[in-house]
Formats: sequence, structure tokens, C-alpha cells
Amino acid sequence: MTHRLAIIGTGMAGARIVEALINEGYQGDITMLGEERIKPYNRIQLSTVLAGDKAIDGLPLLDDNWYQLHNIQLRSGDPVMRLDGESRTITTASGWQQTFDSIVIATGSRPFIPHIPGNNLPGVMAFRTLDDIAIMQSFAEQGEKVLVVGGGLLGLEAAYGLNKLGLDVTVLHHSDTLMNRQLDQHSANMLKASMEGSGVNILTNARTATVTGTEQVTGITLEDGRHLEAELVVFAAGITPNVEVFQSSGMAIKHGIVVDDQMRTSLPNIYALGECAEHNGVTVGIVAPIWDQAKVLTETLLGRSARYEPREHSTQLKVSGIDVFSAGNLTAGEDSRDIVINDPKAGIYRRLVIRDNRLQAALLFGDKSLCSDYEALISSHKTLGDHEQQLMFTAPP
Repeated sequence: MTHRLAIIGTGMAGARIVEALINEGYQGDITMLGEERIKPYNRIQLSTVLAGDKAIDGLPLLDDNWYQLHNIQLRSGDPVMRLDGESRTITTASGWQQTFDSIVIATGSRPFIPHIPGNNLPGVMAFRTLDDIAIMQSFAEQGEKVLVVGGGLLGLEAAYGLNKLGLDVTVLHHSDTLMNRQLDQHSANMLKASMEGSGVNILTNARTATVTGTEQVTGITLEDGRHLEAELVVFAAGITPNVEVFQSSGMAIKHGIVVDDQMRTSLPNIYALGECAEHNGVTVGIVAPIWDQAKVLTETLLGRSARYEPREHSTQLKVSGIDVFSAGNLTAGEDSRDIVINDPKAGIYRRLVIRDNRLQAALLFGDKSLCSDYEALISSHKTLGDHEQQLMFTAPP
């Protein structure tokens, strides 16, 4: 009997798994089930679509004919409503029901919207899907002022795109440092100046207390009492694993679905990866580790030996024409070297943290030509030898 595999989730992780399996010669039947109405697409490029720099038809990850060619059953727009973990039976919103031999859960995450007064008013939204972009583009035809809550990677990309639509955009960030998990104060100030130079207003140390309005959002009141007007509020303040529908399945779930080094859940023949999975107490939110997990899970499904081992990954951003790269732990101790080059006129800032003759972290602003070399050095923990002095300008051979 042919092995039947279900992949719950048609995001980037689900698409990565199904493509890898086909490329490795998997012979079973595959069914993909997704909440969104369209086929898997490149979610990373959403901000470029919002800004008008990329067309929607350039987002799909796999050609329409690919699914037919490989006999992939794709059920889009029909979200899973229940999973019986013991029998591995899936039930969808339409009432469709099927039992599978193996199941991969790749449902990703949902945007986190704080539990504050007014958070469900019309005009309050997140930035996560193509439908969200359609709402924003429609608003641009009639609205004027937008508040983006969150000065991290996603919030800044959303702000940049909304600004290019001609809207008056203000970013509210709770910390005094934009992208405070990836940047230091100096590079964050440079990014702030760049964003403001392109027309985006930035307010740091701005903590949202309430969303105001009755029948429609009218703005935000901050904890310090200031009130900012807006007809649209976009929350980009983090994500949470999309696991609610699996709470009654019988599998172990903490913050995310608990998986081992082979991406196996606590239930036989059920696996999970990506933003919905939790490995050793950690959930991921960027693409690179998800690709690592997909590689391990592909091997596991094919009966081969593989093990997921987390490693350092970088964060990259390009808004307002500025390239930003950050990798590793930027905290410098007494036993480390903190090397900095700052050229304000050229808009270039570089910082390397070296400890025990190994590259611990790299931060590049305005020029990331050596980012791949730095990321490899940080991940490998390779000693630098005699090249420590020249590392700022050239990578070791």
C-alpha cells in the first residue's frame, strides 16, 4: 500500500519539505493543506510587494504545473480544524476528513497583537499575508495616517512599504534602540536617521497603552499619555506559534509543538518544523534555521540518519537603500576585542567582536560585502590564527 503523507501548512516550510522530498525520490502520496487561498509563496518578499518593488506573480515558490506533475494534492483555503493524534485523522473546515500514515505540521506562526483596549477595532491589523497587503493598498487610496507598532525587522519593512504608498507613517518602538535584538545603539541611530530621511517618523521609548476609537480606530494612546492619530494601526510586535488547533491532539505542546533532534513530536509518525515547532525550549522566527530543520526532517522521513543542531544565523535588512547585517552575540566582555570602524560621511559602520581568537559577532551597516564570510566564521567557531588583525577588511583564506 502506498504511504500517505499529509503536510499541514502551505507556507515556506511546507513548500520546502515537499520539494525536498520529491527531489530525493519520495514515492508516497502527498497532500498539502493550507489556510490561505493561494499556493505557497515567498512570505519574505511581502514588504517588496507592498512597496511596489515586486509583483505578486513573482512570489509563488513552485510552478502551478509542478504540483500536478508530481501528483501533489493541494487543498488551499481549507484550514485544518482538528487532528486526532492517535489515528492521525485530519478534519478541515469544509468537513473533509482523511487518515494518513505520517503527518508533518508546518503551520508557522500568527502575529502577536497585545491584549490592550481597542485591539480589535476596525482598522487594527497585522502584517503577515497577501490579504494584509491588499487591505493596506486599499487604505492607501482613502486614508492618510498609519501607526506601525514595532521597530523590529518586520515593522520597519512594513513602514517602508506603507511610506512608498504615499502614507504618513510613524513607527512606535518600545525600546530606545531599533531592532534592539540585532543592532547596537550606534547602528540603530544610523538606521533611524536613514528611515526618517526617507519620510518615516520614528518614536522610540513609545509604549502603547490603548488603541482609541469606537466604531473605527482613531489612533493610539501611549503609556506616557501622548495620543497619536491614525486611521490604520499595524502591529508588528512579534509572533506566536500557530498551534491552537492541535491542543486537543494529544501531542506535547509548550510554547510550540515540542520536537526532538529528528523533528519528531511526542506522537508516533507526526512531525513538526518551523515557527510552530519548539526544539529544546526554543522556537525560531527566521528562515535559515527552518531550512536546516527541513533538511533534517527530509532525511528522517526517508529513513535516514540526521540530527538538527541549532547554530548562529544572521539577520539582514534592506530598507531606504541601506544594507544591514547582524550575526552573533554583540555583547563584548573584558576578555573580548571590540573592533569598530565608523565612516559617517560614507554611511558605513562595521563592528566585530572577537573572543579567544574566534569571531563572536559581526554588525555591518551600509556595506555587507563580507557578511557571508563572517556568518560562516561565527557558525563554525573556527580560530582566526594570524588573520585576526586583518579580519575587518578581508576574510581568512
